Formats: sequence, structure tokens, C-alpha cells
Amino acid sequence: MKILIVDDRRDNLLALEAVLESPDYHLVLAMSGEEALKCLLKDDFAVILLDVQMLGMDGFETAKLIRARKKNEETPIIFITAIYQSTENITKGYSLGAIDYLFKPFNPEMLKFKIDGFIKIHMHKKKIKHQNDLLKQHALDLEIINNSLERTTGDLRRAEALARIIGETSTDTVITMDTMGRIINTNPAIKTMFGYEHEDLLGENVEVLLPDNNFPFHNSLNNFVLCQSSKILNATAKHKTGRVFPVEIQVGVASIDEQEILVWSVRDISERKQLEKERIDRYRTLEKLVLERTGELFRTNQKLKEEIFKRNKIGEELRKTSLRLNNILESITDVFFTLDHHWEFIFVNEEAEKYWLKGRDELIGKNIWDLFPEALLEYYPLFRKAKLKKEAIHFEIKGLYSETPYEAHVYPSEEGLTIYYHNIMERKMFEKEMARLDRLNLVGQMAAGIGHEVRNPLTTIRGFLQLMEGKDEFAKSKGYIKLMIEELDRANLIISEFLSLAKNKTVDLRPLNLNTLIENLFPLLQADAMVSDKNIKTELQDIEVLSLDEKEIRQLILNLVRNGMEAMSRNGTLTLNTFMDGDRVVLAVQDEGCGIKDQDIEKLGTPFFTTKESGTGLGLATCYSISARHNAQIDIETGNSGTTFYVKFKTKQKY
Repeated sequence: MKILIVDDRRDNLLALEAVLESPDYHLVLAMSGEEALKCLLKDDFAVILLDVQMLGMDGFETAKLIRARKKNEETPIIFITAIYQSTENITKGYSLGAIDYLFKPFNPEMLKFKIDGFIKIHMHKKKIKHQNDLLKQHALDLEIINNSLERTTGDLRRAEALARIIGETSTDTVITMDTMGRIINTNPAIKTMFGYEHEDLLGENVEVLLPDNNFPFHNSLNNFVLCQSSKILNATAKHKTGRVFPVEIQVGVASIDEQEILVWSVRDISERKQLEKERIDRYRTLEKLVLERTGELFRTNQKLKEEIFKRNKIGEELRKTSLRLNNILESITDVFFTLDHHWEFIFVNEEAEKYWLKGRDELIGKNIWDLFPEALLEYYPLFRKAKLKKEAIHFEIKGLYSETPYEAHVYPSEEGLTIYYHNIMERKMFEKEMARLDRLNLVGQMAAGIGHEVRNPLTTIRGFLQLMEGKDEFAKSKGYIKLMIEELDRANLIISEFLSLAKNKTVDLRPLNLNTLIENLFPLLQADAMVSDKNIKTELQDIEVLSLDEKEIRQLILNLVRNGMEAMSRNGTLTLNTFMDGDRVVLAVQDEGCGIKDQDIEKLGTPFFTTKESGTGLGLATCYSISARHNAQIDIETGNSGTTFYVKFKTKQKY
């Protein structure tokens, strides 16, 4: 099996070759679009890795020419790029038939897993095509044999029809049970023979129908089955009305999915002689017909056996191939399902069941637009376009019952459409978090670079102002000097908060119980609350000891509590909670304010962003920096009834 890698830089080719090197397939390298097309004329490839930016013919032009060739119109193409990462370029790549669009640097393991998946699918397709060709040839041979059989088995068909009618109208009761004698299934004759409905007996012990017969279910069933599996048992049965009657039981054993099943065929032998006579007459009639055709049927039967053996072998291979393919589809974490040309579900994997919130028995054979009419208006045109134009469609959607973002891929096929949804929630959150961290990192670098330099002149100015304040000639200006000193102190406080954003700030981590810190800090917090006519309470649960910097955690709690206090009106209550959430210790600060606007949530933690008239915007930014230095995470829940900040500490930091 071969994989084509196209890149005009040899170092990139060598890197991809090192990642994908495997004894299971052969890697072919090409350094231009023209060289890649020449390779496609010579060999068949399971997948093509194609760089977008190349000298001469770029990746998009190369892909277009590949798709124009009928032999390669379905060969999977994966674009790889370090520059062309805009939505327009991604859309263009998918419109040219790409099955994926990767950005450098990429995750080697993820790329390898994807390539392995496409290799397996390609091998399965080739094997299924070969097996289909064999089946077509065997079908032609079988048609010749069947034509011969039709001329010689006319009488046998009439006899078989008679035997089938007798079997369908049999008055024998068939009971299927487990190894403890509990009834699993019965045939309709149970009503005539015993007076019970089928549903009345499910899960009941067979002793309800055959009491006082001492069948050894509980202690030695296996020995009982081995001894009796080829014998007929005589027993006494009991009708629902209490009437007893003799029966004959034929014992059989079956193994289904490694579970032993006991099958009893129960016959009422009160009319045995008449039934036996009918059976003998039918047997003699059939025997006469069989003897007349013995010679010809024997030869035909031998041919049928050979053909059946071949078909069974092919069928077993198809079954194994289908099972392997199903296992692959079930193991992936993407939502995967297929639709036929009538928009009905053909296949759904386990993730698709979770997405639709319905089981397979509720989905298979049902029209998707009938089951989910809310999805019709927005996505029906896209699905229809992929189906009519026979081209792949890629777009982003939100979950049917959630706000989870998915990347949808719709591919046309002979059966209809093949669709999978890839969950991109982590990617979105990662991008959002990286943007926020970049902003904090920039401010932190600024803080570390200029914070101390600004403090030096402020200290000098404050010292001279204190000297001037003590001299008589400046007695009239003491009020102004005091005001300037207060403003210098306020500027120094802002610089202190600004310096706390520095990424390289050292922390003094020591074993500390968060509850103890809150209890020591509570009188100060309570005093602040009383001054502003507000209430504060604590709800502290048992938690594990953490490795914390006490000063920084005190600052984090004070900032969150004061923000919560300022968000509430008079008589509002702020609650401090601590509890365990799995392997994490959680600090929750809950206020009763009016909540945070949606457009402001993403900006929280950004330095100098504030909704307060006199705020600096450094309080929450400091909290985020402190949590980052403690390897903690801050989550927010907000609404009209208030806002809760959750600070989640990992317990793996404990001593």
C-alpha cells in the first residue's frame, strides 16, 4: 500500500517520512505538483499528503488536476500548510475535494492515526471490490446450476411445500430456556397446549408447565444435557386450568454467543397414534419421490454442496471485513452516520446515538428530516447540494441539543451520503485561552520590564514631599502635599497590582488548608461587608491540604470578594464556599448581583478592562495570574440572580 507525500522542501518531506514510516505501507516522495502527477500515472495511492505553498504549480492546482482524473477522483487528499490558514483558503481546499486541512505545526500522532484509518478503509474497499467480483462470477455459475435444478426438482418442490406447511401448522410446543430452567421463548402452540399466553411465561421456571418431574436444573444441568440431548423424555404436563396430560419432550442444546441454551420440543401424545400415522404416510410419499430422483439429485446435490461451501467461505470473509470496518467506525470519537437516497439512516455509530439522543433501533430506516425537522431549514440545502453535485461539503454547526461546536463533513457515495461531525470544542477553547494568555503574557512582560523603574522616581518624589511637609515655609501647602503623597501611594498600589501580573514572579508555596485561610481572613471581609451594608457568609466543607502561596491566595480572595460586594446592592449576601470536585479543591465566590453581560464575559481578566467607574481593571487580571501560577483554573457562572467565580485547584500539588 502506497502513500504519496508532496512538498517542495526536502526537510518537510523527511519530517513527514519520519512520522509516517511503517512496514505496513510504502511512502513515495514528490517535490513538485508535476512530479506528483507523474507518480499518479504509474501507481495507485491510498492517500495523498499535499503541501499548499509550492513553487510553480501550487497545492490547489495540483489537487484540481488530480480530481480531474477519473481514477483518482476519490483518492483522499490531506492539505498541509503553515501559511494559508484563512477561512477562504480552507474553504477552497475542501471545495477541491480535500478530506482534511492541517496547519503546521501539526500533531504527529493525530496525523499518523488519520493516515492509518485511511489506509485501512482503502484496503477494505479493495478487498470488498475483489470479493464482489468473485460473488458475481459465482452468481453466474450458480444460475447455470439453478437452471439445471429447475428441470429436475419439480416434484421435489411440491414435496417441500407440503413439508413446510406441516411445520408451520405444527401443534408441538417449543420452549427455549437458560441453564437454570428459566423460560426465554415459546412458540404460539403454547396457548393451545397449556392455556398460557407467551408473555405470561417469560422468565418463569419451566417447572410451572412440567411440575413433579425432577429435572436436574440446579446442580448438574451440563451432565443432564449431555446425557439427554439425543433422547426423548416422557413427562407429565399441567394445563393452566390444572388438568394434567402426558407429553413427549425432545431435548436439544444450542450455543448462542457462548451462552448455553436448552430447547425442548413438547408434544401432547394423547393423539400420538393418529399423528404417527400421518407422519408415516408423509414419509412414504416423500421417500417414493426421492427414490425416483435419487441418481440425478445426488449429482446435483454434490454441486450444490460445493457451491454452498464456496459461498459460505466468501460470506465469512465479507462478514469479517464488515466487522472490522464497523469496529473502526465504532471506535472513533466523531459522530458518524450514513443516509440512503431517501434520506433514511443506514448506519449510525455509538457517538451518533449520543448526538441524536436516540438508539439505533429508533434511527435505522427512519427519515432524518421527519425525526429532526428543526434541522431541515438550515442544513437541508447543504446535504442536498452534496447529494446532487456529488461533491464533498464541509461546514461548522452547533450540537442539536447543546451549544457544542462541530465541524461537519458530508461526502456523497453510491448508497447516498456519508456524514461525520467532529467535535471542535477543545480547539475553540484552546484558541480562546491562547489569545487570553497572550494578552496576559504581554502585560506581564511590560510589568516586569517597567514596574520597578517607575517605582524608583515615585519613591524619590514621595521622600522629598515628606521633607517639605515638615518645614514651616510649606505650612500653607501641607494639604496639597498630603494629597500628592496619597496619590503617589495610590499609584504605587496600582504598580504593585501591575507587577503581580508578571509571569516570572516567584511564589512561596507551602502546605495550607484553604478553609483555615478563609477563617483567618473572615473578620476583615465581614468588616468590609458591614461598612457597605451587605452580608457575607461561609459554607466550608472538608477539603484536602494544598501547596499555596498564602499572600497571593489572600489577595485573590480579597479581590474576588470585593468585586462581588461592589456588584451587589444594599442587604445583598455574598457566600464563600469550599468543596471537593473529584480530584480538585474548589473555592466558589457567589454574589447576588445583576450578573455579567455576555459581551463582557470574554474580556474578563484582561488588564485595564473594568465596568466600574473608579476601577483599574487589574483586580481580576491579578486573580487570573495568581491562579495560573498555582496551576489552577477559574470558571464563571452568571445570570440575572448573580455571578459565581469558581477557582479550581489540582490536588496533585499537595504534600
